[in-house]
Parts: sequence; structure tokens; C-alpha cells
Amino acid sequence: MPKPIKRQRSFRRLRRALTLFLNNSIVRIQIGILAVVTIGGLLVVFFENNSPMGFYKHVFDGFWWAFVTITTVGYGDAYPVSIGGRLTAIAVMMTGIGVISTLTATISSAFIESRIRKGQGLEKVKLKKHIVICGWNFNVEEIIRTLETELDFPSIVLVNSCDPSPIGEIVTRHKDSEISFVAGDFSKDDILDKANVRQAECVIIVADSNELTANKADEKTIITALTVKNMNSKVRLYAHIINPDNASHLRRAKADDVVVSDKYSGFLLAMHVTNPGVPRVVDELLSLSYGNEIIRLPIPDDLVGKTFWQLTEFFKDKHDAILFGLAHESQKMGLTDLLSDDDSYLDRFIRQKLQESGKKFAEEERMAITINPPKDRVIQKDDVALVIMDKF
Repeated sequence: MPKPIKRQRSFRRLRRALTLFLNNSIVRIQIGILAVVTIGGLLVVFFENNSPMGFYKHVFDGFWWAFVTITTVGYGDAYPVSIGGRLTAIAVMMTGIGVISTLTATISSAFIESRIRKGQGLEKVKLKKHIVICGWNFNVEEIIRTLETELDFPSIVLVNSCDPSPIGEIVTRHKDSEISFVAGDFSKDDILDKANVRQAECVIIVADSNELTANKADEKTIITALTVKNMNSKVRLYAHIINPDNASHLRRAKADDVVVSDKYSGFLLAMHVTNPGVPRVVDELLSLSYGNEIIRLPIPDDLVGKTFWQLTEFFKDKHDAILFGLAHESQKMGLTDLLSDDDSYLDRFIRQKLQESGKKFAEEERMAITINPPKDRVIQKDDVALVIMDKF
């Protein structure tokens, strides 16, 4: 590109930036204050230069007096005695009242506008290491309550297209967490950017009740999962779907785990008939409001290399807890790691050949869970204990 064209473009960019800077209301008021202080200070030094009081020996003395006067502080350490100086003082006082009042009103208006925009979900969130909840249904508030119980003052961002009024009521009710709201279609990049997904620690996607059908809600969940992982591949992502057939799509979208609606309803109803009391046990374990619950606990370093039975005795003696399983971070290679993102002919051919041969690949799983392992199972370094205990 020729140098004259580069210089011309640089000049246009500089002029545009300068215009935007000067059009800012607060900047213009500050320039006005600076002009009043400068002119007033110079005039009072000019008129009071030969004053017998000797207050204004230097230009800085004039500037000091003008600034103190315009802000209505009025220390009284210096004051004009000449007619010209007093007329200057009157002009500075009158101008100062108007300019300072305008500055105060402008700043207050900016704060109020920012609060209104934040309440309506139009402001970008500046949180880091926060939890983003995309979508809206009756489970969202239960999710917030659980996070408040388990975490210490969690930072939560709600992203949905609901009316801001009920969201504001939820924010008011939950004082034990920092809740922000972003309004809009949570499957869009710009809306997720407002929620600062790129610096989020965890994203939860719920089946959105604003969608007319279950399939539409699941489609939006899948699209959102793909978008989130594209924006932040390291974020932990958990998704809620209605149709269990869509779980494989979410795993392909690299969701860390998937929750299916009413997955266990039939099982629990049947257990009421065949094993009365068992569903109530499940209800207590999955509730944070009363009784025992299932939690994770770290395993002390001196118990690594010991057996599962020794660890069981330790947790019963130390925490009065029942150890029933182990969680282990793992990264299995799944079929989705071998295939491309589009459903090409080659992908279909590989799947068909694997099905014909009877061979299977394990689905990608970051957390491997072992329930009731053998009592001689050796505890490994990255194992985490799964226990039942009463936290309260």
C-alpha cells in the first residue's frame, strides 16, 4: 500500500478517535472546568498582582484559588480585594455552580443507565472463573440453590431470553451468590461473549422452556454446546436434554456430561412396588435440604497405595461417612476423536465396519466412576472418594 494512502488512513482514524473523545459529555465538562480554572486563575492574578494583601504572587496561586472557588470548598485562605478580582470571583462562582452540577448529574445519569442496562441483561459481564447457566426452565433456581449450598458465594451468569423482571426477583432472593444476567439467544456467539464464556470455569445448558417443542430445545442445546466449546475448549460443560437419543450428539460436541430428563422416573415408580423404601433413600441422597447426601472427599496422601477397605475404615472413623465408590480422572479415546466433524461417507463407512466386526470404542469420559470396588482395590494418586454423610 502506498505511503500517502497509509498516512491518509491513519489521519482519518486519529480524527475519528479524537471526535469520539471530544463528544464524550464528561470529557467536555472537564475541559470546561479546566478552562474556567485557567481563565479565572490568570485574571485574578492580573487584577490582584499589586494588592496589598499579597495573596496571589504566582500563577499557581491563582489556579489554586479558582479551583477551590469553582468546587465551592472556599477555604478562605485567599480572597480578592480589587473590583476586577471580585468580579472575576463572581463569574467563577456562577460558572462553577453550573459546571459542577452538570458534571455530578452526568456521572449520576451514567451510573443509573449502567444499572438499568445491567438489570435488563444488556451489559457485558466482566467476571472470571464464573458459572454460566444457559437457558431457562423450572430447574434453574434449584441449580442456583445447590450451587449456593456447595460453593462459597458463587459467581453465576444467567443467559436466556426471558423477561428481566422474574430474573431480577431471583437475583434479589439469592443473596448468597453473585448473579448477573445476559439477555438474548444463548446459542449466539455475541451473547455468549457478553457472558464472558471464554473465561468461565463451567457452563450449564438446560433445556430451554421458551422453545415450542422438545426437539427444538435439544437442537438449541446441541448448537450451544458446539459454540461454547469452540469459544473455550477447556471449559467444563454440562448439558440437560429431553430426548435421550440426542445424548450422543452432545458427547460428540465434547460435553463433559449429559443429564436426561425423567431418565429415572420409570425406575423409581417401579421400585416403589418391588422395593418399597428404596426410592425414599434415593430422594434423601439427592436432596440437600435434609439428611445424608452424596459428596466427594479428597483422599489423604498417606492412604495412596492402601486398599479400598482401609480407606473405608478411615472415612468411617474420621468423618462417620460410608465410602461406596471412587472417581478417577481419565481421558479415553472415543470414536468421536477418530472421525471428522462432518458426517462424511468415510465416517459412515468406519462406523459400519466397526458394527460389522463387533468392535467398539469407549466414549470419551473424563471422569471414570467405580461403585463398590473390591476391598483389595489399590488406591491411586488421582482417585477421589465418593461417600455418603450428613454434612450438617
